[in-house]
Amino acid sequence: MFYGPVLSRRFGYSLGIDLVPFKVCIYDCIYCQLGRTTNKTIERKKYMDIDFEDFETELIKRIKDCPYLDYITFSGSGEPTLNSDISKLVDIIKKNSDIPVLVLTSGGNLWFDGVIDDIKGADLIKVSLDAPDNQLLKKINRPCGEVNFDKNISGLKKLLNDFSGDIWLEIMILEGINDDLDSAYMFKHIIEDLGEGIKKIHLNTSVRPSGESYIRLPKPERLKEIKDILGSKAKIIRKVSYKKYNRELVKIEKEIIELLKRRPVGMRDIASSLGLNLNEVIKIIDKLLGEGEIKYSINENMKYYFKPKE
Repeated sequence: MFYGPVLSRRFGYSLGIDLVPFKVCIYDCIYCQLGRTTNKTIERKKYMDIDFEDFETELIKRIKDCPYLDYITFSGSGEPTLNSDISKLVDIIKKNSDIPVLVLTSGGNLWFDGVIDDIKGADLIKVSLDAPDNQLLKKINRPCGEVNFDKNISGLKKLLNDFSGDIWLEIMILEGINDDLDSAYMFKHIIEDLGEGIKKIHLNTSVRPSGESYIRLPKPERLKEIKDILGSKAKIIRKVSYKKYNRELVKIEKEIIELLKRRPVGMRDIASSLGLNLNEVIKIIDKLLGEGEIKYSINENMKYYFKPKE
C-alpha cells in the first residue's frame, strides 16, 4: 500500500499510497507507463482489506523516517478514488500529520455519487484533462463505456463547487494527437468556462516508456505555443533535480542496477523480483535512464531494461 518516498516532476518528495490492485482503472490511457489496463471499471468498492490501526501505525513510522516529505499522495497503479475507503484514510492522515494530502485522479468518476465527498478532506486534487472533446477522450484515455466528456466536465464543475482545497489540471500533450493549436484553443475555452478555481495547469509529456509504441513527444516550440495560449497558470513540466535521496532509495537503486547487470528485465518483473511497488520502480528507472546508467531495448512491443557493459 505505502511506497516511496518518490520524487515527482510536479510535487517534489511524496509518500505514495496505492489503493487498488495493478491496473484497476477507469481509463486505459495510450501513454500509461504501466501498460494496458487489465481491469477497466467504474465500480467503487474496498478492493483490499485495510486494517486502519495498522495503516495508522505504518503511516506514523513512514512520516518519522521521511522528515522532508512535501506530500502524502493517493496515486499508484490504478485509479485511487475507486477504493471506497479513501475518505477514512484521508481522515487518519489529517489526524496524524500536517503534511498536505494530494489525490491524483483521472477525473473520470468525479460525477459519480460520493466520490467528491470522499476526497474533499484532501489539500490538493490533481485532475487529468487530456482531451478537449469526447472524440479525443476515447482516442487518448479509452474510458469505460459509462464515461464521456460531458460527464467529466460536469464532475469537474461539481468539484470546483464542493471542494475548498486547491485544484490543478494536468494535460498530457502527445504529438500528432492533441498538440494541434485547434485543441489548444479548445482547452483554453474549457478552462475559462471552469473559472478561477483552477489554480495551475501542468503541461506534461510522456517522457517514460509507454504502453503504445506510437507515442511521440511534442516539439518544444509547440509546447511553448500551447502554454502561451493557455495563459499564466500553465506550466511545462520539466525533469526534476535530485537534491535529496534517502538511504533506502539509494539501496533500491543499487539493487535494480545489480539485477539489470545480469539480464534485460521488464518493469513489472523488476518490481516483482525485488518486492517493490511498481510506481517506485518507475521513478527510479526514470532517474537511471536520465543519468545514462541504464538503457532499454524493445522486443515485441515490450521494453526491457539493462545495464550496459563498461
